[in-house]
Amino acid sequence: MSIRCYAPYRGCDIEVHVSMSRSHWLGGKYRRYRVSWTVTMPAKPARQLVSFPEQFDFLTEDAAFKYGENRAHTYVDSVLSTPSKRQRIGNGRSEREGVWRGN
Repeated sequence: MSIRCYAPYRGCDIEVHVSMSRSHWLGGKYRRYRVSWTVTMPAKPARQLVSFPEQFDFLTEDAAFKYGENRAHTYVDSVLSTPSKRQRIGNGRSEREGVWRGN
């Protein structure tokens, strides 16, 4: 298994794991690569947000690493762009109507 750690992205650490798998096709055995990625928040202790194995096989190790890095970036972007339920409720606005419910 090969592992690459990437520079922090929007405050999160990204680690991509690529392992070799063998596939059987009509012409024989072929090497393919599987990828999984992990996103952690740098805290004490580090808090793992997600670890996700992808369901695809890749022809090259580099293609698998690139895909894993891109998917991790997409995940971080989606988490940071979606306000949490606590934030929506805490600001005194109704989730559906956007109406102020304070006193």
